[in-house]
This record gives sequence, C-alpha cells and structure tokens, in this order.
Amino acid sequence: MPESEKQLRAPRPPAIHTHFSKSENQNVIDNTTSTSSTSRKDEIPRKPQMIQLKWQWPSSLAWVPANWSWMKIRLALRCAIAAWISSVLFVIPAVQVWIGQASFLLLIAAFLSPPIDPFLAVLEREVLISLFVAATWAFACLGMFLANLARTNLDTSVSIQTALFSNGQYVEAAPSAILAIFIFIGTAILLYIRVHQGPGPYLFATLFSCICLITNLTTAVLVPYPYYVLGRAIFIPLVFHSIISILASIILFPESLSNNFTKRVAAVFTPLQKATAIHLTLLRTTPGGDCVEEFKGHIDSLAGVVAQSEAALGPLAQAARLLPSEVVYSRYSPRDWRPLQDLARRVAVRANGMSIYFTLIDPTRERFPITPATTRPGTPAGTSPSTPVERHSEPPHHHHLSNLLHRAHLHNSNRFHHRASSSYGNRHTSHAPVGVFESQRYLDLEAHVWHDPRTESHTTQTHNLLQESCTPLLEQCQSATACLQSWFAGAAARDGTTAAQIERRENAKQLEWEKRVSEIRSVREKLEEELIRFRTVARMNVVKPYTDALDPYNQLPSHRYLFNCYVYQYHLMRFADILGELLDHVIRLETRPERRHRRVWTPKFHNLASHVDRDRRRDVELDELSDETRVGNGVVGDEEDNMYGMGLPYPKRRDPDALPPSNVAELMGRWSYKRIVGLTTGNALYAVKAGVLTTLMCIPFFIPGSAQFAYNNRFLWGIVMAQLTSARFRGDTTFGFLTRIFSTFLGGGVGLCMWYICAPTKGHQASPYALGAIFAVCFPFFFYIRLYIPGPPMRILIFFVTTVLVIGYSYQDQFQALPSSPGVGWSVAWRRFLLVACGVFAAFIFSFFPPAFTLRRYQRTALATTCAELGVIYCAVLSLPYSKTHAIVARLIAIRSKLGRLKTGKVNVKYEISLRGKWPEERYHTLFDLQMQISYSLSHLLSVIEHLEPAWTRALLSRTRFSDPNFQGDVLAVISMISTSLRTGSPLPQITPCPLVDRFMLKYHGLNVIHKEAEEDYGLPRTLTRETLENEQYLMFCVGVSTAFGIVSRLDRLMVAAKEIVGEQYHIQGIGFGGFGSVTTRREGVPLGSRTSTRM
Repeated sequence: MPESEKQLRAPRPPAIHTHFSKSENQNVIDNTTSTSSTSRKDEIPRKPQMIQLKWQWPSSLAWVPANWSWMKIRLALRCAIAAWISSVLFVIPAVQVWIGQASFLLLIAAFLSPPIDPFLAVLEREVLISLFVAATWAFACLGMFLANLARTNLDTSVSIQTALFSNGQYVEAAPSAILAIFIFIGTAILLYIRVHQGPGPYLFATLFSCICLITNLTTAVLVPYPYYVLGRAIFIPLVFHSIISILASIILFPESLSNNFTKRVAAVFTPLQKATAIHLTLLRTTPGGDCVEEFKGHIDSLAGVVAQSEAALGPLAQAARLLPSEVVYSRYSPRDWRPLQDLARRVAVRANGMSIYFTLIDPTRERFPITPATTRPGTPAGTSPSTPVERHSEPPHHHHLSNLLHRAHLHNSNRFHHRASSSYGNRHTSHAPVGVFESQRYLDLEAHVWHDPRTESHTTQTHNLLQESCTPLLEQCQSATACLQSWFAGAAARDGTTAAQIERRENAKQLEWEKRVSEIRSVREKLEEELIRFRTVARMNVVKPYTDALDPYNQLPSHRYLFNCYVYQYHLMRFADILGELLDHVIRLETRPERRHRRVWTPKFHNLASHVDRDRRRDVELDELSDETRVGNGVVGDEEDNMYGMGLPYPKRRDPDALPPSNVAELMGRWSYKRIVGLTTGNALYAVKAGVLTTLMCIPFFIPGSAQFAYNNRFLWGIVMAQLTSARFRGDTTFGFLTRIFSTFLGGGVGLCMWYICAPTKGHQASPYALGAIFAVCFPFFFYIRLYIPGPPMRILIFFVTTVLVIGYSYQDQFQALPSSPGVGWSVAWRRFLLVACGVFAAFIFSFFPPAFTLRRYQRTALATTCAELGVIYCAVLSLPYSKTHAIVARLIAIRSKLGRLKTGKVNVKYEISLRGKWPEERYHTLFDLQMQISYSLSHLLSVIEHLEPAWTRALLSRTRFSDPNFQGDVLAVISMISTSLRTGSPLPQITPCPLVDRFMLKYHGLNVIHKEAEEDYGLPRTLTRETLENEQYLMFCVGVSTAFGIVSRLDRLMVAAKEIVGEQYHIQGIGFGGFGSVTTRREGVPLGSRTSTRM
C-alpha cells in the first residue's frame, strides 16, 4: 500500500486510491519509451557441468542433477574414502579385537560425523566429540566409585565374563539407586546442552556421550566391583574416527575456511544475478491490462530468487564464525573476508527493498484482510475525480460506499443473529467474524480517500518513466553482480598459484592478472559513472508529470505514484552503492602487493580474544531470542530493556511482587530466585523429563530378575533410541517416532542384502575382502545420498546407521565372543527393529505426560516474543541518534533468524495429536509473514534515517507522527496488546486503536514536506518546487514516509491476524453496525473520525 497522509476531517485533495483500476474503458499505455540496451547474458560466467544428463528426472529425484558438480562430488568422495578407511580397520580381525567390542562404532561415526567441512570446523567437531565422551566416561567412573562404596558384595576376583553371565547375582539395590541417579543427572545435562546449542558441533558430541553414559552405567550394575575401563570400548573407536576425519579433511580435497567462505559469498550473489534480470523484465512489462498474470508471475519469481539469496546468509554466517581462528597458507588473510559478511547482508536487504515497488503496484496484491464485503478495484466513480472529497460531505461515489457498508452490516448482523438462535452444536462449527470494526474503517478510507479511477494510467505512465531512468543502472548492477559472483567463485582456484609457478609462467600470469584487474576496474568505473548519472540526471524522469503540473491551475497526480518510484530508486541506489563497495574491496585485495603471493596467515591473540567475546555477546543476544518459553511468571534480566547502550534513565522492567532489594540478604535472595526460576524454562524442563524417561527405561537393569535378560537382548538400543527420540515438543517426538521406525525397517533390509551378498555360504561367514569391496562400491553412493538428499537429516541418518550396524554386529560376531552378541544377519536386524520400535514408542507415550510441550503453543508464544522484540527495535530505530546502529542490525538479523526457524519448525505441527481440532496453520503463516515484512521495513527505515540530514529527519518524524506521543502511544499499545494476547491466549478487545492508518493520515501533506499549518519548518522549504522534487534528501524523505506507512499498515493487519487466532472480547452492541459511533453515509450521521486524536 503506498504511503500517503490525509486530513480526515478537512476537505480532501483530489481522489486517491490504493487499489489499481481495471476499468474496461481505460486505455493501457504501451511501454514505448524503453531505451534499454540488450541483456548481457554472455558476460555471466557459466560453470561447466561434469556430465550433461539428458533424460528427464522425476521431481522426487531432482536433487541428483542439481548437485551433480565436481565441487559436490569430491566432497562425497572425501567422506566415502574416510569411511572406507574406517571400514578397513574394522574388517582387519586383529585391529578389530584390539579396538574393543564396540569397534562397529567406526562405521556408525563415519556416517553421523563425516568430514564434510573444512579442516578447522572438522577439528572443532571431532575435538568436542572426544572431550565430551571423555568427560562422560569420567562422570560414569565417578558413579561407579560411589556405587562401589554402597556395595555389600564386593568381589574383585570375579572375571568380567563371569559377572556378565551371572543372571543378576551381583545386582544390589543401593548401588543401583546411585547409578540411576547418575544416569538421570548425566542424561539431563547432556540433553540440555543438545537442545540449547541446537544443530551444530555439539549435536553428535552429546549423542555419543549419551551412548557412553548408558553403556557404562547399565553394565556396571552387573559387575561386583568398579569396572572403570568399560568406557574404553566407546572412547577408542571414536578417537580412531576423529583422527581419520581430521586427516581426511587435510589430505583429501582439502579446503580452507576462507575458500569455503568465498564460495558461500558467491552463493549469495548467484540468485542476485537472476534477480537483476527479472527486474529488467518487470520494468519492461506493463503492470496492468492483459499483462497482469505475466506481471504477477515475474513478481513471484523475483520473490523466490531474493529468498534464495537471503537463505544463503545462514551458511555464510556459519563459515564466518571460525575465520579469525584459521591458520592458512594463502594469498589472502582470513581477516580480509570479514567485512564481506556485513556487505552481503546489506546487499540482500537492499535486494528485498527493491522488490517492494513491484508489490506496491501489483494489481493482484492482497488488500486489507477480513473485509466482510470485498470491494472491486476500479469501481467507476459517479463524478469527476478532481472533485474534492470531504469527510463531512457526501462523497462523489456515495452509492459505492453505501453498498459496501450495507453488505457488511447485513453480513455481520446475520452472523450475530445466527449465533443467538443456533443450537449448541451449530455455535461451535464456525468462528464469528473478527476485525469488523477495522474492516469498516478501511472501507471508509477506501471509498473516501483512496479511490482513483485513473490509477492504472498513472501507474503505467510512472512505471514507463521509471523503466527509462533505471534500466541503464540496473544493467550495470547486473554486470557488477556477475563480476563479483565470478570472482568469489574462482578465488580458491587463483589462490593455488605458488611462487615457483609464477616464476615459470611469469608473463602469462602477469597478463592474466592485469586482464582480471582491468575488467574489475572497468566494471567499477562504469557502475560509478552510471550511478552518478542516475543521481544527477536519470532519476529526474519520474518527476516530469509533477513538474509539468506545478502550475496552481493544473491538477497534480497523486503523490502516491511518485513515492512508489522513489522507493525503487532509493533501494536501487543503495544496492549500487554496496556493489561498489564490494568491487572496491575486491580491487584492494587484487592490487595490494602483499596479496600477490601466498604466505602463512596466523590469528592474532588479541583478535582471538575479541572473537571469543564477540561470539559470547552474540550467544547472549540470540539467547534472548532463543527457543526458551518460560512456564509460569519467570523474571527476565533487567538489562534486556536497555535500548542498546542508551544512557539512563531508560525504561526498566520491575518485579510486580517485590520492591528492589534493600540489603545484602534480599540481593542474594533475588539472585537465587532468578537462578531457580531459570530451571523452569522449556529446555530445562525437557531435559529433566528426558532424564526421568531414560532412568525409567533402565529399571530392567536394576532388578536382579531382569538384568541378565535386558543385557543379553541389547535393551541398550531401546534406551538410547528413546533418549534420542525424546524431543522438547510433542510434534517433533511423534515425527521422530514414525521416521525412526520407517528408516530402521528400510535400513535393516539394505543391511541384510549387503551382508548376505558378502556371506552367501551356509555358515554366513563374510570374507573381509568381500566386505571391503562392497563398502568401496556402496559408500560413494551412500554419502552422495547422505549429503544432498532433501528432507530431515534424521531420516537418512537412521537409515544408514541401521545398515552399517547390522553389518558391523554380524561381522564382529565372527571374531569376538561378545557377552551379549545379538547374532548374525537376520537375528541382528529383527532385534534392532524391535528394540528401536519399543524405545521410540516409549518416547512417544511419555511425550503426553506433563510437563507436555506442544509446537502449537510454542509457535504462538514465540511469535509473541518476536512481536514484542519488534516493538523494542521500532523504538530503537526512532531513537537512532541515542542508540547503537550495529546493535539494532544484529537484533534485526537475530529476529529474522528466529522467524526462519519458526517457519521451518512448524512442519511437525501436523504430527501432534489433538482432540480440539486442526491447527490454524494459514493464520499463523500470516502472522509470520507480517512480522517478517515489518522486520525488513524497520531495516529500510533505519537505512533512511541514517542517510537523512538532521533537519530532514525531524521533518520525517513530524510528518509520520513518529514524534507525536499520542500517536506513539497508540502504536506501542497495539504492539503490546498483540504480544500479550498471543502469549496468554487471551482475546483482544473488539475496539482497539487500530486502524492506525486512520491516525497516521491525520493531516494531509501531499508532496509538501512541511504542513501548511505547521509552526516549525526546520529550515526546509514550505512550498513545493522543482528543486525540492529533484533533491536527493527529499527522495529519501519520501521513502521514509512510504516505509513508515508500510509499518503502520502492517501493524493494522497484524492486529486482525492476531484476532483471527485469539478472538475478540468486550463487545459493545451497535458500534460498527449502524448504532452510535458507527460509520454512516448520511449527511446527518456522525462521521468517522479519529477516536483518540484531537485537532487543535
């Protein structure tokens, strides 16, 4: 919706309408003024594919050709070779026996933690695995020691084989209770770390630690003395795996973090190349007439590629995390790449901003929701559009408004009468309408203020002018994005030039370098020249319809069309500016003498310290927006309210039940209370619940009559699977339950096929050569699937783990007389499937026991948190001279990241069993989209305020009423009401300060900067002139107004979306339905005005 302000009670300017007319008698203006040059597709470098696959792949297998490139194949080959080396160690009988009875973990770890990352990331993950498993082993030894102190039947002369086959003879109550306590504590700690850290290097470290913990403590029950070396069976194979993975990342197709980072930067620019091409196509397409569907299709394509660019920022941030710690032999220092992360984020946000213009002029775009009687765009007006519209007089299209409001009144009156007379069952089959008050006020604004029958002609005219002015700069931006993508994608290859190679091919290398630098400089110079021409000459094209009508006797087109063009031009200029900064950075890297040859780059200690501190601060910021959902009235730290370093006084949260501490005892009590309340967070309660489940499932080991049976039949598999299937939310647990059963069944089948191919004889004794050969053949395909198949990774992990586990146990049985051998082939497969089914079913049943957490509630409370956070960021942006820009940007990135996780996490809501009915997914999706749009709008507003001069900033805040405490009170009340209602589930009042747009447009400014009745002009011109229209500060001012209008209108939509979820209360009969205070179209009726605002 375009940005405009109107004085609602005073005479209106010429009719303005945000809907785009489709009148049949309106002639479509052809786009005949295009002077764009031909597309430069030949300049975009194309990566050659290894094999051109000719046949048509089905959609379910489209990921195969999509990842069929040498860069990705060699990664799968590295993992396959590392896994095959592990399998060679496993199939050698002597090595297998020396490693221990859990040597099959070599195969399992090869699939769970393959060396898919650069060396430093692999080193971090493998070191964490070894440290966690070692710490867990030490924790288990402590439990064995304390349990041994409570043992009454201590006999160190019993061999381990005898003890394990003693039918529970040495199981005692006191040691079992102590070991159960250690199992509970260890499980709770490990699973809390897993859920708190999320996916990352800690995931598999906690997984293997859980296996080590359960294996040690359940086996220790059967032995009449502390058997400390039991943990060696888990630790040694994992150490071997870690060594192999680290060496593979160094030797097999090695890749540094810097090269990985530049590839991910290139992944950000690859979609932007497509986006600039789509922009050129959209500018050449008429946004109306017969091209509506085509125009809409291009808009959807543009949104998709921009989303791809934004999605690439996540992997980029992961690659940048360890850059300051890297030791690399390279032309470029890892510190050279750090500024690129911020520039990549900014260019992605500007790409999002450029797409706003097309959504503003899209004829098919969504209007204000929940309108009981929908309007038709372009309804012909009864009189000339130049007739002024007054709020106190009958509008020229009186019958149009009367029909709209009459249909709305009948629709809702029938609803209420139906509810009053319906039976109990009928009352609960559908929801009553919500947002009727807001909808009727928007209908009034639409009919009185925004209706313009010439919308299509004006939009087409300004669109053609915009295309004429922006096409040359867009083409230069397209060349710049292609140049940057090509340079970043080839940075790793150029980095391979050594000093010896330069000596042998000095002339060729020198010519190649000079050509490359010359091309980059040429692109940079052309971009700079076109940007200067655009700022001084080309962008003025869109002003022509307004400069020609500056005569007071001529009618000015609505300022809405000019503001829309300014929005596109502003974001295009910022986009070009950032591309210029990136090209400058690339040129500096290419031309600096110390970057011409490779050398060893090492991290500086003070940089390492600042890097660690920065990560700690980032973790704190993300923790404030983490997945924690407090149960009860938890008290959050007061420092969260500080507006990013603003000086005192600042608003501060208070404890509603206690005054501030007045002595040391109260201060210590307050600190203790906060720590205890911290244990009631969702993650902590989940960890305690998972610890209880694990301890209960270990009970068969603690009972003498069942201990031997549990040990012989590998109850350990069911316990570990229940432990790892248990998730914080019931939907995730149900999904894990179904997926693990399905994947275990298929994995067992594949494992049986591979085993019986290797052991077809009657005794089913597999040859190590046959096993090594089948691993060598299958592993490359397995890891290609493991790395690139779409969907939840857990599904494919369980499949491959089951496959190698069946083979591992079957082969291990040939050479090791294990106390609890599950057998060979089929015997292993059916036991594995049965125990996995029992374990995951136990986790599924236990997820219904309190405290039960559902994704439904989490989605609602998390959206409440993000809504409140948007309010904090909104206030910080408006307080920009007193707040820290980098903190606001980091907060915006964090909130968009959280919204992205919410969008991904809602997939499993459908697995939650609920007797109350279906989850309103579409309504929550609307909330998610609106909050994401508001977060981007705040980023755009922040950019505008940063570039505006102080006088223009004050004028912007005055026009948008962002400096008006009355209006700000309404805005913040709306944000607070939405957040509180979503968090508590309480219905919202039927009458709220919404629509805020009504208050936003209290006074009409049009194209003027200062209102004619304003006392303060801030030194800016009061009268509109050509110089004002061509002023770049005026352009940014208009973009700020447009962005502010977008924020306010989306808050209105957010209120209605929240009402759709929680409902309404505090109904006053008659308001909005023809009674007192209602909207009416009669001259003698009470007009619609600002409910709380007054004009002095």
